[in-house]
Amino acid sequence: MSASNRLDAYIFVKKLDMIQELLTDIEVDVKYKIYTEQKNLLAVKNLKELLNQIDHDVEVVPLEDKEKLSTLLVSLKGQALSDIEYRMVERIIKN
Repeated sequence: MSASNRLDAYIFVKKLDMIQELLTDIEVDVKYKIYTEQKNLLAVKNLKELLNQIDHDVEVVPLEDKEKLSTLLVSLKGQALSDIEYRMVERIIKN
């Protein structure tokens, strides 16, 4: 194999290594996003279950007041909201 061919082969292998590294970075990023979105889905599910416990004939759901809504949800849950659940409450109020 000539020096030129060896150099071409070396460059080819280096490019493949770089592509593999980039794909690994993308994979890690996608896995993190999936993990994060799964946690968001669980928080949504939990909040929906809490809101379904409300007797809407008796209780007024304070959709314009983050603190009152959070207090109501904490009361229903029996413990503090998670950070993600609290961020979901903020999103509810903003909409």
